[in-house]
Amino acid sequence: MSPMIPILLFLLAPDTAGYWQQRAAYHITAALDEPAGVLVGHARITYVNRSPDTLRDFFVHQYLNAFRPGSRWSAADAAEGRVRFQRLRDPDYAFERITDATVMGERARPDYPYAPDSTIAHWALPRPLVPGDSAVMEIDWRARPSTLPRRQGRQGRRLDFAQWYPKVVVYDRWGWQDHPLYPAGEFYGEFATYDVMLDLPQDQIIGATGVVVEGDPGWERAKADPRLRIDYQRGWYGSRAPAPGPGCGAVATGRKCVHFHAEQVHHFAFSLNPRYVYDEGRYGDVVVRVLYLPEDSATWGRGIAARNTEVALAWLDSLYGKFAWPTLTNVHRIEGGGTEFPMMVMDGSAGLGLIVHEVGHNYTMGILANNEWREAFLDEGFTSFQTSWFFERHGSPSAYPALEADVLMLDLDRWSEPVSMPSERFRDFVTYNQMVYDKAHLFYEQLRYVVGDEMMRRILRAYYARWKLKHVDEEAFREVAEQVSRQDLKWLFGQWLHGTPLIDYSLKHVQRTRQADGRWLTGVTIERKGDGFMPVEIGTQGRGGAADTVYARATGRPALERIEFTTPKRPGPLMLDPRVRAHDYNMLNNRERHGLLGGTGAWTLRIDDPFQEAARRDRGVRGLLPVLWSNDFGGVTVGLRERANYLGAYNRALLLGTVATRRGASPALGLYGRWSNPIGQIRPRTATSLAAWAVEGRAGAKIQVDHALRQRLVDAVDPHVGFDAVWMATTGLGYLDRRLWDDAGTVEAGPWVSTTRTRGTTVRRARLGAHVGVLYWNPGPGIVASNRYDVEAFGRVTGEASVRSPSWGARLFAGAYLGSSYPVRQRRIAIAGADPYETFTNPFLRSQGALLVRPDFHYHAPGGANVRGFRPDLGGRWAVGLNLEATPWVLRRDQGILRRLGFEVFADGGVVDTTVIPSSPPGQWYTTVWDLGVGLVTRHQVKELAWTMRFEVPLAVNRWDNARDFAPGDKTFAFRWQVSLGPTF
Repeated sequence: MSPMIPILLFLLAPDTAGYWQQRAAYHITAALDEPAGVLVGHARITYVNRSPDTLRDFFVHQYLNAFRPGSRWSAADAAEGRVRFQRLRDPDYAFERITDATVMGERARPDYPYAPDSTIAHWALPRPLVPGDSAVMEIDWRARPSTLPRRQGRQGRRLDFAQWYPKVVVYDRWGWQDHPLYPAGEFYGEFATYDVMLDLPQDQIIGATGVVVEGDPGWERAKADPRLRIDYQRGWYGSRAPAPGPGCGAVATGRKCVHFHAEQVHHFAFSLNPRYVYDEGRYGDVVVRVLYLPEDSATWGRGIAARNTEVALAWLDSLYGKFAWPTLTNVHRIEGGGTEFPMMVMDGSAGLGLIVHEVGHNYTMGILANNEWREAFLDEGFTSFQTSWFFERHGSPSAYPALEADVLMLDLDRWSEPVSMPSERFRDFVTYNQMVYDKAHLFYEQLRYVVGDEMMRRILRAYYARWKLKHVDEEAFREVAEQVSRQDLKWLFGQWLHGTPLIDYSLKHVQRTRQADGRWLTGVTIERKGDGFMPVEIGTQGRGGAADTVYARATGRPALERIEFTTPKRPGPLMLDPRVRAHDYNMLNNRERHGLLGGTGAWTLRIDDPFQEAARRDRGVRGLLPVLWSNDFGGVTVGLRERANYLGAYNRALLLGTVATRRGASPALGLYGRWSNPIGQIRPRTATSLAAWAVEGRAGAKIQVDHALRQRLVDAVDPHVGFDAVWMATTGLGYLDRRLWDDAGTVEAGPWVSTTRTRGTTVRRARLGAHVGVLYWNPGPGIVASNRYDVEAFGRVTGEASVRSPSWGARLFAGAYLGSSYPVRQRRIAIAGADPYETFTNPFLRSQGALLVRPDFHYHAPGGANVRGFRPDLGGRWAVGLNLEATPWVLRRDQGILRRLGFEVFADGGVVDTTVIPSSPPGQWYTTVWDLGVGLVTRHQVKELAWTMRFEVPLAVNRWDNARDFAPGDKTFAFRWQVSLGPTF
């Protein structure tokens, strides 16, 4: 069958039977008071009721009223911590004020059903508007964009009138779509004819929806190429333009009138700037107009923006069909990013990707006119999909792998919400964007996977042929997709648009049988373990750049499914979903076991990069790296580290085996292991880990749980709760720095809470934790028995709060040990830095004589009360510390290893237990400690590894005999030094 026959049959089918849409015509005259930024207008709106319903109300949008205090837009911004329009004052906020109105010949004031929001105005009709009848509304109004641009705006003589007039609300089969404007969700308009006459300053240059039928838009004097013969297309609409009514009349000196006409569009936008430069291009019958600023000629001029717009039109023509309108204007707007309107796009740059995306909206939103606030996936996700496909077809790597992996992480953490939700019902604006752009994009990719590339093209062309210049919805698109592909696709639309299922398949069994003709019959049994399903391919992954081989495709629906296929040769080791198209979240169980050891090949082994951890979507990664360090007792210690992960976040493991080479060191062997977040036991927004060790004279284990309580991605506050349980025992005294460790162990556990709040570049943190447990001293001489253990219950509470900006920071710490005996050294509340449990996992700090704790080297490990000028072994029952820093940066850059260089001034102070440092004068219940100093701070980055280096000089230490770098004869003021490889807090 010819590939065109299904489309021809489809076009003959009466699938739009029963569809109707209202008809409107606007006749608008408006004059700009440029110094005030105010447009004064009059609109005559003719409205024809083509619905089967009798109408008793009439609504218009006043979108500009969103960009001001009191609107639902501002309320949503405030609820999510954004400050935009809610604090603007006159004359900076936008407004659209109806000053007079006549409805069906009767003067009437509108009411505002969503007050204090005024983006929807309503009138009760003086008489019912029956099917087939028409009504005329005349409205006078004043409109002003805001000085803060968002889809509109004004900046001096530069004005983007994206929304500016009373716009008829759509009445469709669901009724009036009278919906206030929120940040999430955009527009929905009634197809109409527009005659717009604008009274403007003589030197203004304008780009707008429609064609110029009268007056001078200013392009002739603005054209970049003096030889250009501008095609105004004044005769495009023939005798239909201008519509009935007066055209441009006389205007004042220094003014001009420009008259635009447009048909079968659902919005009219325009942009003004007397400095615009005009460029022109063409794709077929479509004239491309570009308006940009003179200083942007390098990126917009020389035909760059025009060519990019032509390329976009050519691609969309090949995908959908012929552009429905005569012209497309691309203007450089005030705001970054882009916004789409019929026959017009307002772009913040002339980048090809942005233009393909925004011009794509002229198809999906403009010509295929969906309700953007109710079903945003039909335009945002659609145009993101076609933009990605464009770059893929033009030689760029597919965006699918990164897109699919990003969406998967949202799914696993249960941030995803059903894509089909009305826009303002998403939990926050960030989630809205990720769902209607990214996950919706992925939905179209999955549809393309299910039906195939060629069938997807047929679907898009058929969808466009049937529904262009009509209102569309999910049902319209799905019916086209099903009829053209001849598949039932309700399951796909249901899962991807109306749910958030997780998909997981496991390869259970493979059976190969050689047939009499020499071919191989292979049977594969697949288990569906997730609550969602997708067709899943069976094949092998190509190696060394070779293509993947797909032998068969399972439906993926049954709990257990057996698939058989025949091949000329015996297939190699099989896997499910070799092209990673099923959105299977756990691909570690997708491979057939093979080889002597029965491995699956689900993990790849490599040399680990210490600066960047590798992660893969299709398998786990194990990285091996030799390690080397030394300490006094073990001498040079050599070992091998394995670091593993799946997806970068799951099945994380760190395994370390070491050998101390110094003769007599015992124990010489060291083992450390940590495992976290198994993919088979997903807990959304929860990190779990288990660690165990026997290394350098210490043995123990630790369990950690960290659960994020943040309810919205947009929230500036990120609270967490968690629980830790740890056992630490000393097993070999030779390794221990006896200033920091006693021969004792603890078993302890307890909860903690923390929160982080980010506002701009300022970060505030707070944490409170408590442990209770038992402390035991290792066996000593007993009275009755030869050995005895001393055991004691204890508690330990620590809390801290800090604020950090790029140039300054402050931190407050308090900690207390609760027990009948004086705490062992490793559990004291540290005065100068981190306690031994916190530094234990660092081999350069762990044992006596390690690199960073040698007697002649002064290293500061941040933590505890953090009074950094004092010895690291100082600690007691309690401590309170305050740390202050100021860091003026003299070097800032985003490239290279050295990213920041700054000078530091610091002051630390606190009060501590008198058993640590006797009070002065004697007899007080506390001891005061403080230091002052200066330093040099640098920040570095190599690939993903970033670190901070500090070289500090504590010039003043009040209890100088307890200073970290103490020399005989030192007093309060002396030269001392120390270094660190981490920020103070």
